[in-house]
Amino acid sequence: MITTVTLNPMVDKTVRVDSLKRGAIHRGTRMSMVAGGKGINVSRQLARLGIETVATGFLGGETGTIVQKLLGEEGIDHDFVMTDVLTREGVTYLEADGTATAVFEPSGPVMKPAIDALNAKLKGLAKSSSWIVCSGSSTGTETDEVFYNAVAVARKAGAKSVLDSYGASLKHGLNAVPTLIKPNMQEYGATFGTTLQDRRAILNALDVWVTAGVKYVVLTDGANPSYAASEKGHWKILSPEVKSVNPVGSGDAMVAGLLFGHEK
Repeated sequence: MITTVTLNPMVDKTVRVDSLKRGAIHRGTRMSMVAGGKGINVSRQLARLGIETVATGFLGGETGTIVQKLLGEEGIDHDFVMTDVLTREGVTYLEADGTATAVFEPSGPVMKPAIDALNAKLKGLAKSSSWIVCSGSSTGTETDEVFYNAVAVARKAGAKSVLDSYGASLKHGLNAVPTLIKPNMQEYGATFGTTLQDRRAILNALDVWVTAGVKYVVLTDGANPSYAASEKGHWKILSPEVKSVNPVGSGDAMVAGLLFGHEK
């Protein structure tokens, strides 16, 4: 089983419009809604690929109930810690020409009892998990170390771990030395305050993590080439050209694909 951890899930709506004009009223032509959040996206793809998975993290309020309902409708197993904090909503406005504009609500603070409850839940889930996947953003400073704890719990239980985050969560999580990390270029720049200008800089950054003990490192950049490294060497990965419908969750689908490969 693969456990995914999403600290900041949401009700993810996509509204199709002909075009967006700032300051104007728009009438959507269609609306769809799914349970959103990076770890949930990973579980979704794993479930479609026939891999046993369970999604966990924090949910709260009426929107949290909606997320649970949507997960149930998709057949995605879930075991979330319920809190008093209302789960956020996100809306992606998808124009006829394929342009996507996303607006995500801010998240509320999660209190210590809920954090303790999630840490305890992860100890139990780790015993039956081959991987624990830590994906997405923190809700705030109060949850910045949850991914560190999750990676440490995975190691103690003999499970592998994935860290796909940014900011303080990524920095803290790296200290626990996950098995695999997959930031993208934008997240790397936002976290470490530097831009990887050329291939040599990219390879040097990958080597820093491998030297620190991370077994697999993948650095993505949208439709541009991705780079990967392990103690065996470096790889440059060229993605096939596809027509983009909605790019949200593409990196999460890649994480699921990597895990599918490892499991098989």
